[in-house]
Amino acid sequence: MMLALQKLQVVFFLDRAGLVGEDGATHHGAFDLSYLRCIPNMIIAAPLNEEDLRDLMFTAQSETIGPVAIRYPRGRGVLPDWRTPFKRMEIGKGRMIRDGKDIAIISIGLWVMMW
Repeated sequence: MMLALQKLQVVFFLDRAGLVGEDGATHHGAFDLSYLRCIPNMIIAAPLNEEDLRDLMFTAQSETIGPVAIRYPRGRGVLPDWRTPFKRMEIGKGRMIRDGKDIAIISIGLWVMMW
């Protein structure tokens, strides 16, 4: 809490964000958003893919923005060409993946289609 109040430059990496299935209930990151939102000045980030993860890490260590928690899911990445040049990400801004008219789906972090 003290590092958050002082806006110290600290980066936390939260492995197994969300529900992780076969790892069991003790390894779920289902509540990390709930408790991190209570910490003042904490920036919480959830990358969409490997490229976003690299860019979030780059942004978090290169700018004075205070404490950052980067959540990422269990497993391996899927992008074949993720080694792109680093770019700074705008903190607090979302991204529209697809435009539509009938429905809005709002998500945070990695999304997986399950049928």
